[in-house]
Amino acid sequence: MLRYVQEQEAWDQFIRGNLGESAKLVNVSKFSSDSRVYESSGTIHKIRRLTPASMRNRNNSLEDEYLVLKRLSSIRGVPRAHSYKRIDQWEQLEMEVLPALQGYDPTFGRPKETLIDFWNVIQLTWELNRNGCSHGDLHRDNVGRNIQGSISIFDFDQACLDRPWRCMIRDMLGLGTCERRSEFSLFNRLRDVRGIGLVLRAVVRVSKHLLGFLSRTPSSSVVPNPVPEPAFMERARLRADPNLEVLANAWRLAARAHASAPGVDIGYYSIDIAGINFPGERPWMLRWDRIQKGIDFKGKQLLELGCNMGLLSIHAKLYGATACLGIDVDKEILEAAALASRAFEVEVAHRLLDLDAPFPWEGELKGFDIVSALSVLHWVKDKKRAWAFIAQHNEVLYEGHESEQEAESNLRQAGFMHIVRLGATERNRQMFYAARS
Repeated sequence: MLRYVQEQEAWDQFIRGNLGESAKLVNVSKFSSDSRVYESSGTIHKIRRLTPASMRNRNNSLEDEYLVLKRLSSIRGVPRAHSYKRIDQWEQLEMEVLPALQGYDPTFGRPKETLIDFWNVIQLTWELNRNGCSHGDLHRDNVGRNIQGSISIFDFDQACLDRPWRCMIRDMLGLGTCERRSEFSLFNRLRDVRGIGLVLRAVVRVSKHLLGFLSRTPSSSVVPNPVPEPAFMERARLRADPNLEVLANAWRLAARAHASAPGVDIGYYSIDIAGINFPGERPWMLRWDRIQKGIDFKGKQLLELGCNMGLLSIHAKLYGATACLGIDVDKEILEAAALASRAFEVEVAHRLLDLDAPFPWEGELKGFDIVSALSVLHWVKDKKRAWAFIAQHNEVLYEGHESEQEAESNLRQAGFMHIVRLGATERNRQMFYAARS
């Protein structure tokens, strides 16, 4: 898809021209991949390309966020803003670097927070409120104890200025007393506090069941509501681009598949194309940035284990791979992957296969230069067999659920002596590129 390639080239050109070759991508919004955070020369740069998707993602501009940070410059734990500028379709906010928050992997359950941590977050929030600011998104990804032990708060894109009591009610309870409702309040966060969260979640569950019982209606009189069409479907049609319509159908199919997290009705990855956000659990561009800078796919054949929508294979083909095969255990997600490769106008093969299948499938998957296993082996029962298969290849792109030290040990035991850490992804897991020599 030429439009997509051109949009990524525009990003690369802007970053090189304004931040230099050494700029590191830190974060990408899952609501719009045209909203990104970079680190360069000891400072943080929030950059937004002004597209319909990125502008729908937030009601205010980066200039508004700059003014908020300037107002809060005396509060410890809040990053100090240095400058704001707008260049054509781009806006850029520069601020100081603060220690990163202590990460967690949501795959292994909800994060747990102590009462002391929660109280410290309340104190910092009150300091904001007292200065007439409501943060509006007090999620663990945005505020909490950092790796140096103090409390930091980031990402003021949902912040607004108002009277202190209005700000306090918005941040404490999530009510829309400021310009709009809070995305995530301290009351929401209380569910994850040790000693309180378990009881609170139980009360919420019982209340929901009780309300459902009291408001029940006879089954014969229930008329099922039609499932609303995702917004990206209509936006793709309005672009009058057949490839965008095909991609929208792929994303809708992926949302119905069983390849995402349980209870999640969106795709595995999110991505922006032509100002349209195709929604997902995590931003694809953050992952691809790490991979692209560490692996050269030109002239190589890629085997993608647990391919999901096949975005890795698609991008490998766009960047010079000669052949790609994606395998997955979910039939629907493979149908979505086929549509996605068609939309991007690249040829990728797909195959339905369970890595725990009893027959010797290993003999049918030969001739590949590089194999990828990104968060796949955690779900495979016979890990010894899977590692033995991976060991047959010269190169591997790997991400696991184990610790970084365990992952490196597993790679060495499989015969990969050259190991490179590509960087942590959206789940705070390290990705590795490894080769035999």
